[in-house]
Amino acid sequence: MMKHILIFLTTLLCCLSGLVKADSFFDDLILDKQQKLEVQEKMLMDESKAKTSEALDRRLLNLKFNQKKKDIEEPDVVFDMAPFGLLWLAPKQEIEKLNVTLRPKTIKDAPNCYATKHLPKPVAAFENVLTCFGKNDALWRIVAYGVPIDDNEKASKGLAEYQKFYDIFKDKYGNDQEFYTAAVVNIDEEVELKDGSTSHVIKQRFVEKGDDDFKQKLMNGESILYATFHNLLVEVTLVLTANGDGQTFIVVDYQNLRKTSIEQQQMLDAL
Repeated sequence: MMKHILIFLTTLLCCLSGLVKADSFFDDLILDKQQKLEVQEKMLMDESKAKTSEALDRRLLNLKFNQKKKDIEEPDVVFDMAPFGLLWLAPKQEIEKLNVTLRPKTIKDAPNCYATKHLPKPVAAFENVLTCFGKNDALWRIVAYGVPIDDNEKASKGLAEYQKFYDIFKDKYGNDQEFYTAAVVNIDEEVELKDGSTSHVIKQRFVEKGDDDFKQKLMNGESILYATFHNLLVEVTLVLTANGDGQTFIVVDYQNLRKTSIEQQQMLDAL
């Protein structure tokens, strides 16, 4: 208890001492009463200005903080770059802002697809490009059709074009896998029996890539050649085929892998 009393007395003396010093401040300047009032008034005004300025600074700081907080809570949407200068998972309206022309195209099991012209980054090797936005209006698929090539029966030029893009995609996306379904040709072959007579047997030949009738088998759909590539964002399928005019061409199908994960998350959120 005595300790608390001593602390209180010491504090009281300090306060009284401060008051005395404040009063002697004016006496030392040898000012009359009116002058003392003017000086006091000026000191109060200065103190008020300082407090106002401090409050304004705090308000500006709060505004900046709130603005930063808002920016964090509502960031600008940033889309991943897609082939041909397009934007993955961007809505149709956002793609049209790139001055791209979109003409509706009906594709089975692929809603909201468009024949796409005036691409930001066109590639001369492709004649037509299809973009698909799906039910959620988000660009998730791009299909590019190569320029048809007048080719020989071995499809030599088409194979060279296919291999060129195979190497490009392998380097860019990695995880390459090639799949080839060879057409089967039945060959009627005459064989000589032990007794000197002849007979016929049916033998099968598999049409390999670059065989003399390879292009014909591509046209008929009997031979199928394609490869897949992928990274964490995109899966790519590269196909070599041929049209009814005997021209070979490649098809490249890009699909965004995040679309599936986003749809799954939306379903989980809904459930």
